[in-house]
Amino acid sequence: MSSSKSIQVQIERMKQNKYEEIDIRFTDILGYWRHVTIPASMADSDLFKDGIGFDGSTLKGMADSENGDLVLIPVPTRAWQERYTEKKTLAMIANIVNPHTGKAFHKDPRSIARKATRYMKESELATDSFWAPEFEFYVFDEAVFWDERGSQGYQLTSMESPSSSADPVSKGLVQSGGSGYHSLFPVDSLHTVRSEIASDMQKAGISVKYHHHEVGMSGQCEVEVNFSSLIGSADNTVIAKHIVRNVALKHGLTATFMPKPLAGEPGSGLHYHMFLTNKQRRIFYDKKGYCGLSKVGEHVIAGILHHAPAVCAFSNAGVNSYRRLIPDNEAPVYRIYSGGNRTAAIRIPAYAKTKEKMRIEYRVPDNCGNPYLSMSAILMAALDGIKNKMDPKELGFGPVEEDVFETGFNTENLSMLPESLTEALNALEKDRKFLEKGDVFSPDMIDTYIRIKREEISTFDGVPHPLEYSQYYNL
Repeated sequence: MSSSKSIQVQIERMKQNKYEEIDIRFTDILGYWRHVTIPASMADSDLFKDGIGFDGSTLKGMADSENGDLVLIPVPTRAWQERYTEKKTLAMIANIVNPHTGKAFHKDPRSIARKATRYMKESELATDSFWAPEFEFYVFDEAVFWDERGSQGYQLTSMESPSSSADPVSKGLVQSGGSGYHSLFPVDSLHTVRSEIASDMQKAGISVKYHHHEVGMSGQCEVEVNFSSLIGSADNTVIAKHIVRNVALKHGLTATFMPKPLAGEPGSGLHYHMFLTNKQRRIFYDKKGYCGLSKVGEHVIAGILHHAPAVCAFSNAGVNSYRRLIPDNEAPVYRIYSGGNRTAAIRIPAYAKTKEKMRIEYRVPDNCGNPYLSMSAILMAALDGIKNKMDPKELGFGPVEEDVFETGFNTENLSMLPESLTEALNALEKDRKFLEKGDVFSPDMIDTYIRIKREEISTFDGVPHPLEYSQYYNL
C-alpha cells in the first residue's frame, strides 16, 4: 500500500471509530518511550506530512539547546487502539525528522533501524531480516526502592515465592521444586494476567506464539511472539513492554524488565530468534552443514560473536545487565555457539533444523537497551560476518556441545562476553567501524551514546552497595 493510500485509510479509520485523541510515540536514545497527545479533530493529512514539533534538547543526548527543534512524523501503518486511557485513543509510532533538512534525524533510534535495513538491502548480502524476541519479565505484588542519605534499599515481594509460604494470603500455593518453569495454576498465579497481556498484544498487532511461567519462582513470566521484520519487531518490543506494565498495574501488580531484579533467581533476557532471506528464500539452511546451518549462517554467527563485546554496549546497556551475565545462572558468559546447548551465546534450536524453520537464537541481549539500536547493532555485526566470510570455528567460537559450567570443563580458551558496561563501552570505542558503514550509526551518534552511558555509570561511583555493610562494617 502506498504512503498516501495508507494515510487516507488511517484518517478514515479515525473518523469511523470516533477516536477522541491521537497519541504519538517515539523512543529516546536510552529506550524510554515518550509521547505527545493531540485531539483527534487535529489529525488530517498534514499531520503525516508536517508532523508535530518538539524540543529534542530536553532529552539526554538527543539534541543541543541551540538546535533542539525536531519533528515527529506518525507512521500510518503502525497504529492501534490504546486500551489504558479513559478517552478513546489511537496510538501511533512516529519517526523523528530534522526540520531543517526534512530528512530522518541521525540520532532517532527507529531511523537507525531503517538505515540498517536499507544498508542490508543495498549491500546485496540479504534482502530481509526476521526477528522473534522472547519477552521475559517479573511480576511482583509489591516493589519499593529508595536511595536517601544514610538509607538505601529495595523490597520486592511475590505471593508465589517460597518465602511467602507463611503468609496467609498465599494459601500455601507457592512455587516449589527449585523451578517455576511451566508451573500450572493455581501455583502459577499469573496465568490470567499473562493471558490478558497476550490478548492485548494481539489486539495491538503483535502475533503471539505462546506464554508461560518462567524459571524464576518469584513471578517470572515469558511471552514469545512470532517473526516480524527488524523494525516491526523493535516496534513490537516497545509496545509489548507498555502492555505488560499496564496490565500488571490494572491487576494491582507491578512488572519489571530489569535483567537482574533478584539475587538467587534467574535474570530476564531478551533472546532474539533471527534469520535472513534473499528474495524471500531463507539463506541459513544447508542439510550438510553443522546442525543444518549454511555457510552464510556460520558467517552470521561469527560476525555477531566477533563484535559481541561492542554490540553489548547496545544490547546489554545497563549496569544491571551484567548482574545477569554470570556463570551457571540461566545466561551466557562465553562467546560460543552450539546446537541445543543453552549455555552458549548463540544456539541453533533443535526444533528448527529444517529448510522452512532454520534460524539462530542470540541469547545475550536484555531489555535495558533501546531495541532499535540493539537489533541494528546485531544486524550490522551479522552483515559484517557475511561480507568478510568470518568462520566461527577459525575464530575459536566453537561449536561447544558441553555444559561449560560443569565442574572440570576447561574454559581457558573460550572468549568471554564483557563483565561490565564499562568493558562493553571500551569495546565499542575500539570496534565501531562496522556500525558506521552506510552511515547507519553516525560517529556523532556513537560518541553521544558512549558519553551518556559513561555518565550513567558514574552515578554508581562512590555509592556504597547495601551488601558492603554486612561485609565490611565490622572489619
